[in-house]
Parts: sequence; C-alpha cells; structure tokens
Amino acid sequence: MSLLQRVQSKLYQTARHRLLGNLGVVAGSRAASFSTPPFRSLSVSSTANPTRGTSITTTSSSTKNKNKNGEKPTVHYLDLQASELSAIERLCLEEALLRHDPLQRSWAIVGTHHPSRNMHLNLDLEQLTTSSSNGHNEDCVIIMGIGGKPERLLHMPKVREDGVLTIKRFSGGGTVVVDESSLWTTFIGRNEHFGHYVDPFPRNIMKWSAEDVFHDVFDRMRIDALHHERRDQDADDNTELGGSEINIFPEFSLRENDYVLGAQKMGGNAQTITGQGWLHHTSFLWDYNAENMGYLSLPEKRPDYRGDRDHGDFLVKLKSVFGDTSATCVGVDESSAKRAFFYHVKCACQDSFELKEATVKDAIKIVDDELGGMQAWFDGKCRTKIIKV
Repeated sequence: MSLLQRVQSKLYQTARHRLLGNLGVVAGSRAASFSTPPFRSLSVSSTANPTRGTSITTTSSSTKNKNKNGEKPTVHYLDLQASELSAIERLCLEEALLRHDPLQRSWAIVGTHHPSRNMHLNLDLEQLTTSSSNGHNEDCVIIMGIGGKPERLLHMPKVREDGVLTIKRFSGGGTVVVDESSLWTTFIGRNEHFGHYVDPFPRNIMKWSAEDVFHDVFDRMRIDALHHERRDQDADDNTELGGSEINIFPEFSLRENDYVLGAQKMGGNAQTITGQGWLHHTSFLWDYNAENMGYLSLPEKRPDYRGDRDHGDFLVKLKSVFGDTSATCVGVDESSAKRAFFYHVKCACQDSFELKEATVKDAIKIVDDELGGMQAWFDGKCRTKIIKV
C-alpha cells in the first residue's frame, strides 16, 4: 500500500469513527460494519492546481446536500481575494446580499481584507476612533457581535490608547480581532434551497457547515500538507507511515460554537437569520499579532473547553500547522498557502453544491441598484456600524 493510500485509509477510519460515535454505534458490533466510506472518499491526483501543485478530489456519497428532488442546491461563489474591499465593506456587502438580493440567491463568499483601507466608503477614522498620542493602529480591527458590550469584552484603555477601529457587525456571536491575514468565509442559504436539510437555527447551521464543508476542507489540507512534506523529504513511498506523522496535523472539529484543531480555536463563527434564509460567517486565524489580541478581555461567558486559558494558549494559527509546510513546498511566499485554503474551500463547495461563479462587479451592482451604493447603505439602514469606545 502506498503512502497516500495509507494516509487516506487513516483519515477514512477517523471519519468512520466519528460517524459511529454520532450514531451511538458501539465499535466492533455487527451494525458497525460498512462496505463503503460513510461520507466521502478521498483521492489524490497529480493534476496541478494554481497554488499547491496537486489536486485533491472529494467525492460525496451522502445525500444530505440534496433537496427532495435529489438535486444539489445552486450556490453563487464569490471570491473577494483581489477585491480590495475593507473589513467593514465586506460586512456591508454580506448584509446587502442577505437582505436585498433581488434574485434571492444562495452564496459562498471567500476573501481576505484590509482592516481599514476602504474602496467604497468615505470614513474619517480620526473622528470615528479615539485619538491618542500613539496615533491609530490600522493593522487590525475589532469586530463585535450586534449585542456585544465593549466595557465587558474589551480592554478599553488599551483600545483607546491605540485608537483601534471598533465595529459592531449585523450578526450575533462574539468579538474577534482581524487583520489582513484573517481568512473569511461566508455562506448565505435560502430556506428555498437549504430548508430540506438545514434547519435555520444557529447550532444546526454550524453543525452543517462543519460536517458538510469544513471537515472536507481540513481533510484535504492534512493530506496535501503531508504529501508535500514527505515529497520534500524525498521519502520512499514504501516507508511505513506512523501514527505520529498523521497526528502532526491535528483534526478539525466543531467544539461548542468554535471551529478547532485539536483543543485550540482557529475559527470564530456568527450567524444571522431572516424569514427567508440565514447567513453563517467565519474568520479563520491564519496568523495574528499576539499584541493585538491584548485588546480582548477574558469574556465572562466562554466555552467550557477553554477554561481560563489566555489567548496564547487557547488559539492556534493555521499558519503554524499548515502554512510553513505549504509555503516551503511550493517555493513561494505564504500567500500561496492562504490561497490554497480557499482552493480547498471551493473544492468542498463543488462537492456539496452546484456552483455558479459570481464577480465582485455582480455583487456591487446589487448594492448600487437596490440600495443606492455602499456609502448610502452604510449611512442608512445597514446594521454594521462603527462604535467609538
């Protein structure tokens, strides 16, 4: 058995164990026997992709993402990596697509965004943030849930001293600090398209996203990273693969309301639900400046698995797990490894949905035609607002 076959077999056994645990089946019982993989089969080909050099294809064997007619939902895929939209403009655009898309489309949106450099909004940061002798820290932005209370969630003196832009977004959830290295993903689902298998409640949406999208994404990343690492080591394909080699890439899971690798958080989630559908967005921590995390206080309400761990112990950077291997293997800077993450997200979406490409121009046109432009939308009924702490 080849190296990659052994890796795939190991990941299949992990997926099988996860499924059996969810079903409450006792391992080793007659009912626990499967002749085919329960969710999907992984295959690795040598087809080049633009960021990693190999293509990993996942074939779904599940009917979860099919409606009652056996069809996969149509989802419009919007890549904002080169859009130059800022973080606040991204949030304004998301809410506009959720609430005001005249065609009521479902969307999958990815991208990275500058914290404060705007393309469509004219904002005076001097007036919108607290001035100080230190100037303004424009390398990050604090984004709070719509019900967040700054005095409980932030180290206010430090935020004021550094003049950090602070935003309340239109969705619920907790508080995050994001910068240009944060990887954003958003799913907008219409009840018409997803109502057959995704109940429009936050926990159900999170579980769906983990099981039907991001488990695939991180399975692909683990196989891809291990493949490149062993190739760079020029290892013989017949070399025995030990468990320790698999375990250097911790497994992805949904733990309480967080995406985690092992026991460390690397993705914060939030949702908003309307009468016709829902939105689920995530900021993944590719990298971050530990000093910027100092703007966040230890929240009174926090997940049980976190305990009293500070941010340094609680969080993990995707770069530290996958990035160094990826960038080294392709021989370019780490931006290629970040693009690889979005490449795997798109592959997982192609397995789950009927994807249709959309452009930034298409999305901005909705804001212009339906809402009078980004500035008018932000100044008016958009729920994403800047707050002065």
